[in-house]
Amino acid sequence: MAKSKQTVFFSFLILIVSGLALATYVSAQEESQIPAWIKTAVGFWVNDQISDKEFLDAIQYFVENEMIKVPSQNSDDKVLIENLQTLQSEINMKIEQSREVVNLPQIQETLAESNAAFSNTDFPEEIIQQVDKRWQSSDPEVPNSIAYNLIHNSAANLLRSIMDADQKSESQFKYAEIFVTNQFGANVAQSHKTSDYRQDDELWWQKAMQNGLFLSEGGFDESAGVYASDIAIRILDEDGNFVGVLKAVINVESITKESP
Repeated sequence: MAKSKQTVFFSFLILIVSGLALATYVSAQEESQIPAWIKTAVGFWVNDQISDKEFLDAIQYFVENEMIKVPSQNSDDKVLIENLQTLQSEINMKIEQSREVVNLPQIQETLAESNAAFSNTDFPEEIIQQVDKRWQSSDPEVPNSIAYNLIHNSAANLLRSIMDADQKSESQFKYAEIFVTNQFGANVAQSHKTSDYRQDDELWWQKAMQNGLFLSEGGFDESAGVYASDIAIRILDEDGNFVGVLKAVINVESITKESP
C-alpha cells in the first residue's frame, strides 16, 4: 500500500472505530453485515480504481445521506478515537523521522560494509541461514558474540539514542524496538536482540523493499514483546540503490488495554 493510502487507511480506521462503517439500518438484535455498496467502494479503492479523495467522498456521501448511521459516542468511545488520532499523528512523525535516520552516515556506512562483506562471499544466503540457526543461542551480553556485535556498533548506538530521546519525550506511543537489515535481509544493527537474525522472509521486509514503506495494522510483536504497529522503511544509498530496510516497532498497548 502506497504512503498516501497508509495515511488514508488510518483515517478510515478512525472512521470505523467511530462506528460509521459497520452500523446500518440492521437492528442491534439482528446479525450485522457490511452492505455490498461499502464493500464495493473499499474494493475499488484498494485496487486503485478510485482515488483516495473519491473514496473518502463516497464514505462522506453514505454518512450525509444516512446510508450509514452514526451511533452516539460514550466517553470511552471518544477517548479511543482521540487516542487513534494521536497515534495517526505520531506514526506519521515517526515515519518522517525514520526516513531521515536511514540517510545518516552511521546507518549508510554500516550497511555499505555489511553488504560488501556478504557480496564478496559465494553463498550469502547459506551464511545467513547458518547464523539464523545459531541466533537463539547467541548471548547479547557476551562480548564479540553475534548478537552483542549487532547491538554495540555505531549504527546500533544511534538507534538506541533515538529510542532514549523518544522515551524522554511527550509522545504517547513510544518506540519499543528499532533495527536495520542489509540488502540480503540480515540484521546489521539493532536496539535490542531481535527474535530472528534473518528478516527477508518476513512480509514487512518484502513490502518495504518493493514499495518503500510498510505500515502494519497492529498486532503482537514477538521480538519486542508488545502489541505494536510496525513501520518498515526501504533504505537507498546516495545513488538510489537498495541497501537495506529499517523496522521501527511502536508500542500501542495503551489503545488495546481494556478499561478496568
